[in-house]
Amino acid sequence: MDVYGGILSPYVARVILTARHKGIKHKLKMPAGGLKSPEYLALNPLGKIPTIKDGATVLYESSVIVDYLDAKHKKKRIVPAAAKDAAKARLIATVFAEYVQAPTLALFRQRDPATRDQKVVEEKLAEINRGLDVVEKLLSGKAWAAGAKFTIADVFAVPCWFFVSAMLPQFGVTDPIGPRKKLRKYVAKITKDKLTGGVLTEMGEAMKSFRPGGR
Repeated sequence: MDVYGGILSPYVARVILTARHKGIKHKLKMPAGGLKSPEYLALNPLGKIPTIKDGATVLYESSVIVDYLDAKHKKKRIVPAAAKDAAKARLIATVFAEYVQAPTLALFRQRDPATRDQKVVEEKLAEINRGLDVVEKLLSGKAWAAGAKFTIADVFAVPCWFFVSAMLPQFGVTDPIGPRKKLRKYVAKITKDKLTGGVLTEMGEAMKSFRPGGR
């Protein structure tokens, strides 16, 4: 399976986490002619990442790809079988994606102090804190976000947390976790785990290359 995109993208990272968890053979690569090349647009008319090519199947949008991989490769399912458990895992995933990751990524445009809009920064930091407060309430307190097993909640949470931990210190937030005990336990888990810690490390290396001067 070909996965088009770079590991620094949280959307691509979701696909990579799912594929590695399930042991799906895959190759990660950037489109040779760029995202807007005719060849790539023939695969993904939106010109975004990720896109996968799995035999004759071509899909884009990370949530669609993750669901496809989970349905096709039935071992080590990431969506729990029980409706209640599946809903809880998806709820955690959604809160991370919509209420933590979205405002965090919005801070990218505010990284330069010379052009920074402090009002926007304060609004986004407040949004992130509200989202993390909800996350703290939803986290299972067990090994993984939604319980004892790795689920779709973790697929969304891990890349999100990378950006929270990488971005917020640039805006004076030295400890984004704060008093949230379950979140602190969870972050320690995903940092040490071979799968999730490996992806976090790779994202960190990619971030160094992305920054001007390799910083």
